[in-house]
Amino acid sequence: MKYFLVLFFCGSINIFSACHSTDSGPPVLDKQHYIFAGSNHCDTTKNAGVDVSVTYILLKDNTAGARKINDSLHRLAVSSIVGWLDSATIAGHPDAQTDLGKAAALFATDYEIVRKDMGGFSGCWEVKTTADTVHAGPKMLTVKYETFAYTGGAHPNFSMSFYNFDRETGQILTLADMVSDTTALLNVVEKAFRKQQDLLPQNNLEEQGYFLRDGRFFLPGNVGMSSKGMIFYYNSYEIAAYAVGPIQLTIPYEQLNGIMRNNWL
Repeated sequence: MKYFLVLFFCGSINIFSACHSTDSGPPVLDKQHYIFAGSNHCDTTKNAGVDVSVTYILLKDNTAGARKINDSLHRLAVSSIVGWLDSATIAGHPDAQTDLGKAAALFATDYEIVRKDMGGFSGCWEVKTTADTVHAGPKMLTVKYETFAYTGGAHPNFSMSFYNFDRETGQILTLADMVSDTTALLNVVEKAFRKQQDLLPQNNLEEQGYFLRDGRFFLPGNVGMSSKGMIFYYNSYEIAAYAVGPIQLTIPYEQLNGIMRNNWL
């Protein structure tokens, strides 16, 4: 009887450990694809219409945290289209903020309105979004969204956004959630920025053509995690001219001791 109880107890521990490992291990992903197929889809022969495609991910986990993350991932996918809509259009169609098909249809409508107002023009409008994981730790998930868009003008636009999720609660984490000392972090990132851009400590960034806020260096709007360190990503126009392109820095975790909150490492 004692032998049976020992086996049962050990087996229970193994089962619990396996379940716990599954919950904190790499998430199982479900790829989602959307392609606009409306009547005014881009016709390359006529060189007119719109082309919209969105590829993103959802988690297959059925936990409360995963469901909340999935809701955010879907909304972010839709917002990659909504961001190109006229504000009046969005106000009149609030459902477009959660519906990919509706958002794409309104994007096509905006195209037709602008084309009519301008007396016609050649060229298709396009929005293409892709999303995937960058980091999947026991407690945190980092997902990046890349969006290419062309709505006329001299050149297309490209942007990348990083989102960090608490895998247990499903909440999107802010920089303050991940870092305990933003002042120290700013100094570390500026040093790495200057080194990567071949700038000396005494070089004035504004005189070198960089865009600063109140004359001071600043952290980018997009921060994420990776296997090599913390990613800091400046989109085009955020800190430098379009010709410079986006600037990405990766700070090794060992340089973030005392700065990054240990519970996320």
